[in-house]
Amino acid sequence: MSWDISIQRFSRVYTSIQQIPNDERCVPLGSQVEVRAAISEVFHGTDWSDPTWGNYDFPGGSIEFNMGKPESNNGFMLHVRASEQVVPLIVTLCIQNGWQALDCGSGEFLEQSNEPASGQAAWLAYRNQVLGKA
Repeated sequence: MSWDISIQRFSRVYTSIQQIPNDERCVPLGSQVEVRAAISEVFHGTDWSDPTWGNYDFPGGSIEFNMGKPESNNGFMLHVRASEQVVPLIVTLCIQNGWQALDCGSGEFLEQSNEPASGQAAWLAYRNQVLGKA
């Protein structure tokens, strides 16, 4: 169970998914090498032993970066199992690279939100309820 975030780049920045027209297509983020380097610049120490699946572990939890195999990266998924400490890092990653982070639970773009950690808080509450820790 994780808090899932989809990272993409569009032809322009959207403030909500409702703004995205049906004919919009994702713009490549860069090559896999470029995207991994951008991630590692923000998430220092990410393990890329498997270049299609990066792992970032820190005392507050972990993030898995599901990159896929195509050489040109059109987007990737984050599977977050971590404290709210990671939220500013995810926002920074997106802003530095012109990417957008779609919270798959709320349908909001993290870097456009006034409360980007709200999805992480909702995931944590749900996880604790399922595990009987609420």
